[in-house]
Parts: sequence; C-alpha cells; structure tokens
Amino acid sequence: MIKTLIAVPIFNEEGSIEDCLDSLLEVTRDSKNYNYEIACFNDGSTDRTSKILDKYVGQVKIIQSRINYGLSEVFNSIMFYAKENTFDYLVVFDADNQYPYQDIPEMLNTSIEERSDIHIGARDFNKLEHFTRIKKILQKIGSKFISYIIGKKIHDATSGFRVYSSRAIEALFSTNSFTYTLETLFQSNPFKLKVTSSIISDSFETRESRLFKNNSEYLKKSFFVILKSILLYKNSFLNKIMFLSFVPGVYLLSRFFIPYFSEGTNPGNVQSLVVGTSYLIILILFIIIFYIFSNNYQTKSLFLKLNYKAKHLPSK
Repeated sequence: MIKTLIAVPIFNEEGSIEDCLDSLLEVTRDSKNYNYEIACFNDGSTDRTSKILDKYVGQVKIIQSRINYGLSEVFNSIMFYAKENTFDYLVVFDADNQYPYQDIPEMLNTSIEERSDIHIGARDFNKLEHFTRIKKILQKIGSKFISYIIGKKIHDATSGFRVYSSRAIEALFSTNSFTYTLETLFQSNPFKLKVTSSIISDSFETRESRLFKNNSEYLKKSFFVILKSILLYKNSFLNKIMFLSFVPGVYLLSRFFIPYFSEGTNPGNVQSLVVGTSYLIILILFIIIFYIFSNNYQTKSLFLKLNYKAKHLPSK
C-alpha cells in the first residue's frame, strides 16, 4: 500500500475542524490502495481548536506550536514531517472545508498515473458564485502570468489543495512569510518537478482569508513573493530582462557611431553619445549590485533550508 500523509494546516478553526476531520476519516476508511495518516498541524490556535483536537487523539496525529508562525512555516513543518517519516505521497487539505474531501482518492490516482510531483486541485473559477468578478479575473490573470514565467500551464496557481510526491517532499521549501503556493511552483523548474492539475468537483464558500484583508493587500504580498521567487529560481528570465535593458543604450550609441564610422565624423549626435554612455555605465553598475544581492539572497535561502528545524512538534 502507498504510504500517504494528509496534512491539515490549522489556525483557529473551532467552527470547522470537526467536520473536516470527520470527513477525512470517512474518506480514508477501508482504503485498499493507500495507507493513510492524517496529521493536524495546529499553528498556535487561541480558540477552542486545541480542545477539539484532543477528541481525535488516536485517530489523527496532532502536531502543534505554541505561537502562530504563519502558513508558510506550517508548510515547511509539514514537509519536514513527511520527509522524516518517509511518506510516498502528501496531500495538503485546508481545515476550512473549502475543498471537496471526496476528491482526494481521485487526485492521488491521477497524480500517480501522470507521474506528477505537484498535482494541483484546480478550481473552475467560472462556476464559483461566491467569488466576486474581480477576484475571478485576478485569479485567472495571475495563473496565466505564473504559467508564462515558469513555462508550465497552471490552471489555479493559488489553490492549496495539492498532492506532492516523495521527490517534491524532498525538494520544496518556502522562504517567504506569506504563502507557499506560488513559490513552490517556481521551484518546480530547478528541481525538475512535474506539475499537473485537474479540475475539482466543487469549491465552497468559507470564512474570509486570514492571509490578507483585501484584494490590494493580496496583490501586494503576491507581487513580492513572485519577485523573490524570480530572484531565486528564474535566472534565465532575469537574464532576458537584463539583455533587453541594454537596447536603449545601444540604440543611443548607434546614433553617434554609425554616422561616425561611415562618414568619418558626426558632430550632431554628441548628446546621444553622452546619454547612451551614461545609461550603460549606470545599467552595468546596477546589474553588478543586483546580482550580488541576488546571490546573497540565494545563499541565505539555501542556508535556511539546510539548517531547518521544524517549529511544529508532535504532542506528547
């Protein structure tokens, strides 16, 4: 049987955690193909969540912290636990019940059949009545933008309902403090991880997100995650941008040098020579500083990953 972990990130979910765990226990009962373990990662909940989880001791694994570290840190603890316990597959399932638990076996089957390392349970945005029109547009544009940058077709870049293979469990690590969903997609290229997706049967309206207060804050945080991810994992994309940035300077210099070499003199484009030269000098200095910063950031991120110690620990 395939050793499979279902990990549930939790923070103050007293209103939904019982339904969530009852549903997961139901869908994993009497499985013939998968040896399931359900693990709850309680990220310093301050409501009745911890007391409710006590009722499930013996049925699920309780892993927790005393303080709230945030979703990215929970993801790293999940990956650490899955790696330490040598799981073949990992399913991350949100505690707010926004995703259909019935789809878990089929998502696992599809992931195995397609030999996927990251399989995304994608939402059909056109059918989500509880999403505003602006939110649907932002989700679609964002997913297409991420697809363009990483060179892989991503239907739903922000869905947290995902299946990870053992290769992904070994490789992935979140370095930002917002969310793991975007950064891990960027990591798929350097680690040669296959990303696939399938449309899930439904997605339900739940509480407001605790990661952001409004669309503006969401866009701002997502922008910085994407920017940092490009710095860390998309050097080829950066090189293209840097190459294109030389074009204005080269153009200005050509206005002086082409007539100069063809006619032997060019007193009329000295301003282009001065501006073009200044532009390229400043650009080269900027690129040097930029790459020093980028390399330092990459080194720091690698150090954090290699020396990582899980913040969430099993209950005694």
